[in-house]
Amino acid sequence: MSTVEIVVTDLTFPADLKDAYCKFRPLISLRYIDSHDKVTYAREALPGLGPRDYWECEKDNKNKDGYVRHDTLPKVDMETKLDVSKREVSFNDLDVKSFERIEVEVFDIDIKVGWEKIAAGVLKMVPEYALPFLNPALPPTLTLIKKAIEKGSGKSVDDLEKGLINKAIGKEDGAARSIWAHSKDLTNPPPQTVTITGPGTQGNYSVSLTIKVTA
Repeated sequence: MSTVEIVVTDLTFPADLKDAYCKFRPLISLRYIDSHDKVTYAREALPGLGPRDYWECEKDNKNKDGYVRHDTLPKVDMETKLDVSKREVSFNDLDVKSFERIEVEVFDIDIKVGWEKIAAGVLKMVPEYALPFLNPALPPTLTLIKKAIEKGSGKSVDDLEKGLINKAIGKEDGAARSIWAHSKDLTNPPPQTVTITGPGTQGNYSVSLTIKVTA
């Protein structure tokens, strides 16, 4: 079994990206083949799925707490403003035979939507047998939901249902809109650093990550 630690080290966005698209929530998806030769995904949204879980880069909010936009460049300031705890994910106990690719989708978050209602809707989509394994005192994450389903069913889960992912991320309710999505094939073992570039809403984006795999 393997542990895979992924840290986002850079998110650069178009210089003229409108403020209306600048509340970022990346979805990190690791695709791999397990020991039964099944395609499997480990996914997590950063920094989480709560109503305040996003990277605030709207210029109009530069004097508010949580503002993480670089002072002069069109990027998230990972050096001095955004703590590593808000941009890292650890996937534990993965049954990895080989790695396939890393996928990153960046969402813009609408904070005016009722996120408490969305969270309640997510729980309604989770199978009843998994609910006892979700701690209501903790904010939900994709990793916690998947583990709860696996514990409740007693079976490994290749991936969460697409509808549940879209609901949790806020996409289904219009609370999150995808502004950039790209992927990169991985070698075995994966490289320690990966940079993914490509076009998205209003221009080109770049996301860099570090990947650490331990047995």
